[in-house]
Amino acid sequence: MLVTAGSTASALSAAPDPILFSVPDISEADIAAVVAVLRSRWITTGSECTELERELEEHLGCRYAVAVSSCTAAMEIALAHLRLPPGSRVGVPAWTFVSTALAAVHNQLQPVLLDVEPDTLNLSPASLQAALDEGLDAVIAVHFGGVPVSRAIHDLCAAAAVPLIEDAAHALGASDHRGLIGGGSGTACFSFYATKNLTSAEGGAIATNSADLAEFARSYRLHGMSADSWARYRPGGAATYDVVEPGLKANLPDVLAALARSQLRRFSEMQVRRREILDRYRRHFDVLGLAMVPAAAAPGSADHLAVMLLPKGVDRNLVMDGLKRAGINPSVHFRPLHTFTWMRENAIIGPSGLATCDALAARELSLPLHVGLQDNDIDRIGDTLASLLRA
Repeated sequence: MLVTAGSTASALSAAPDPILFSVPDISEADIAAVVAVLRSRWITTGSECTELERELEEHLGCRYAVAVSSCTAAMEIALAHLRLPPGSRVGVPAWTFVSTALAAVHNQLQPVLLDVEPDTLNLSPASLQAALDEGLDAVIAVHFGGVPVSRAIHDLCAAAAVPLIEDAAHALGASDHRGLIGGGSGTACFSFYATKNLTSAEGGAIATNSADLAEFARSYRLHGMSADSWARYRPGGAATYDVVEPGLKANLPDVLAALARSQLRRFSEMQVRRREILDRYRRHFDVLGLAMVPAAAAPGSADHLAVMLLPKGVDRNLVMDGLKRAGINPSVHFRPLHTFTWMRENAIIGPSGLATCDALAARELSLPLHVGLQDNDIDRIGDTLASLLRA
């Protein structure tokens, strides 16, 4: 069943308004919160950032949340805190955004690329076990699409006494056997990028129960300084500071923290709508006999992506082109890491290989998912996709 460029005319008649892949849901309250910070004239890291951290701690149930400039920065800081020797081996799934592996590279560590499970595209326990047997010094597990990794991943790392960092860029609001991701044991790194379920435009956070990691992160996100500007310039603050070790420039400004705080107040409401959208997608695809990832709604998922696997033999580029010409903007999550030149030449492929990544790399397709979508938008996407595949 192949799609050809000339066979889709009936599906591509004059399209209604475009359906964008991801649109941040910005309310009037969000705008007012940002404007209030602008009018306060303190727009960099200060009281809004501190309040965001407190509210994240309360929301997640963790002892400490440290706001930073991105999830990438959060992972870099979490790895730096481990103080691993240069060249130490860090296991990462090959099916992820490149930043997961680059967090290791930026700490002079060696990424080891591991395979994923076909039904979730999450890190495969079998692939992880094989790599642990050969020797890993740390692991970064990705909760792909907001679906939590298998409990076996946590158990394997614990049994091997290997630190596990959770790339929870997709997973704010997700839960597993421990409760909310970021609320229990371990270290979770979140993203508040523009496409995420909760956005601050750019930003992220580390959630942990470790006082030592939290103290380290607060300093490391500001070049390793012992006090930030808010502490130094507010009334009674000491103007001096120390640099205890070279860190990053990765603090979150108040103007962005205010947006995240406003979004957090209606986060649960937005999550409900995301699940409704995915349920409607699944009803369409059940009729079409198409596979979504995961096949059934995962109870603890954050519902970050609407991912499907095209049937074997279908040209994804032609399908994507057909959707775009119908005014529908799809995406791909992700191009496996070992297909990038730098990773191919510098990363290590784990001992179990990357067979699942290779088998599914050209079949994954991500469809629009954001709370601004209406039911008729989902129906239009499903009908258009059905027409393209029938062709």
